[in-house]
Amino acid sequence: MTPEEIHKLVRLSYAAYDGGAREAIFDLFDDDIEWRMFCPPEALPFPNRIQGKAEVLKAIQKIDELVEVLGNDLEVVVVEGDRAAVICDRRLRQRETGRVMRYKVAAFHRYRNNRLIEYMAFADSFDMMQQALGRTIELQKSFP
Repeated sequence: MTPEEIHKLVRLSYAAYDGGAREAIFDLFDDDIEWRMFCPPEALPFPNRIQGKAEVLKAIQKIDELVEVLGNDLEVVVVEGDRAAVICDRRLRQRETGRVMRYKVAAFHRYRNNRLIEYMAFADSFDMMQQALGRTIELQKSFP
């Protein structure tokens, strides 16, 4: 795959996800996809390391039960070889509380044969957790 093709797939997948077109993104997943999302389980309670398309689909369904995706504003997309790095500003609404959460995510994609074979994402977990709880988390002052 060319970097241009991967760049197009990245943008297509985020646009489809944001638009609720789950079937379109499911078609982009390899059957043996490795999917990891590192964020606090208290904010989004679902497994953070998943193997296989069927299990990823279950995780996405669980996420959809917990939150409504309001958008992923792509700020940076860099493609090199079969990999893409993405930084986005993500917005979600908690279904239970109606609280809107906005935080940064860095995601790393790997493609083969027009399919996503690996997805690894890191959320700004401290910011995310404060928003999920709806309050500031007080920390001890470590530095004067």
